[in-house]
Amino acid sequence: MLNNIKTRFIRLFALIIKEFYSVWRDPKSRSLLFLPPIMQLFLFSHAATLDIENIEIAVLNEDSTPISREFLNRVSSSKYFKKITYVKNLKELKDSLDREKVRGALYIKNDFTKNYQKKKGAEIEVILDGRHTNGSQIIGNYLSEIALNFSADSPNGITSVNPNTTKPLKGGDIQIRTRNWYNPNLYYHWFIISSLVGILSMSMVVLLSALSLAREKESGTFDELLVSPLKPSEILFGKLVIPLFFGVIDGIIILIAAKYVFSMPFEGNIFLYFFALIIFLMSVVGIGLFISSLCKTQQQAMLGVFVFMFPAMILSGYSAPVENITPQFLQNLTIINPLRFFLVISKGIILKNINFCDVMLNLIPIIFITIFTLMIANFSFKSRLE
Repeated sequence: MLNNIKTRFIRLFALIIKEFYSVWRDPKSRSLLFLPPIMQLFLFSHAATLDIENIEIAVLNEDSTPISREFLNRVSSSKYFKKITYVKNLKELKDSLDREKVRGALYIKNDFTKNYQKKKGAEIEVILDGRHTNGSQIIGNYLSEIALNFSADSPNGITSVNPNTTKPLKGGDIQIRTRNWYNPNLYYHWFIISSLVGILSMSMVVLLSALSLAREKESGTFDELLVSPLKPSEILFGKLVIPLFFGVIDGIIILIAAKYVFSMPFEGNIFLYFFALIIFLMSVVGIGLFISSLCKTQQQAMLGVFVFMFPAMILSGYSAPVENITPQFLQNLTIINPLRFFLVISKGIILKNINFCDVMLNLIPIIFITIFTLMIANFSFKSRLE
C-alpha cells in the first residue's frame, strides 16, 4: 500500500516538474507569467473609466413627514434610481451596504422637517459604498442634482453639498452631507486594483492552462501522456498545480504593488483572502483545461481564451454593476461566472474586512463552479483514453 502511494506520488511529482520546465524554459511562456499582469495593472488602474445607472439605494426615514416623503418621491421618480428599499434602523441600513444589496443609502433624521421649516439647516445624510468609487461619486452627484431641483420648487429652498468638494451650493435650508464608507477619500485606484487581483490572475492562469494541453498536442506528447501509468485525475492535478502556483505569485505581486505603489490598505485576513483566491483560480484552471481539450493548436487555444475572457470580465460587475446588465438573461448568466463572486470577496476583504460568513456566501458558488469545471476537464481526459 505504502509503496503504491509512493509510486503514484513520484509519478505525479515528475509530471509537475515536467510542467514547470515546459513553462519556464520557453521564453514566450516565461514572458507571459509576469510582464502582462504588471503592465495591465498600471494600464487598467489609470485608464479604465466606469459608468453607472439603475441604482438601488436604502432609505432610513425617521422623520416620515410630507416634506421628507416628497423629497424621497423625487428620488424614486428619477431616471437614475431603479429601486428604493426602506429600512427600519441603522443596523438594517448597514447590512444592506455591507452585503452590497444597495449602492448607497439616505438617512433622514427625525428633526429634518423641524429644521427645514425653521431654516436651521436640515440635513439628509448620504452614505455611499466607497468600494465602488466611481459609482459613489456618480450617486452623490445625482442626489445633489435632485436636491437642487427640489430647492427650485420649494418655498424654503435647499442646500446641498457637492460630493466632489466641501463647498456648499447655496439655495435654502436642506444640507446633504456625504460620507463614503470603506474608501473615505474615494481613491479610484483602490476600487480598480482590488478587482484587478482577480482579473489579471485569472487571465494568466486560464492562458497557461489552455496552452498546456495544446502544446502537448502540437508536439505529439499528449498521446504519450495518456498511455503513461498516470491516471486521468493525476494528469489533471499535474496540469493544475503550475498555473495555480504562478497565479498566486501574480496575485502576491499585484498586492505588493497595490500596497507600496498605490498605498492601498489591506483591512482583512490575508490567509482568508488567499484561500479564496486559490479556490477561484482552481475554477479558472478547469475552464482553461476544458478550452484546451477542444483545441488542437496553441493558436486555437489562445482564441478560445480570448472568447472566454472578455465576456467573463463584462459579466463580472467590474466595468458596470451586475444589476445594470440587460437583457435579464445576461444577468442570470453571471451566476456561472466565478469572477463575479470573487470580485465581491476581493473588494470586501481588502477594503472592508468582511467576515468569514460573508466570504463563504460568495465562495460557495465558486466551489460548485470549480467542481463542475474540473469534472468536465477530467471527463475530457477519460474520453481520449476510450
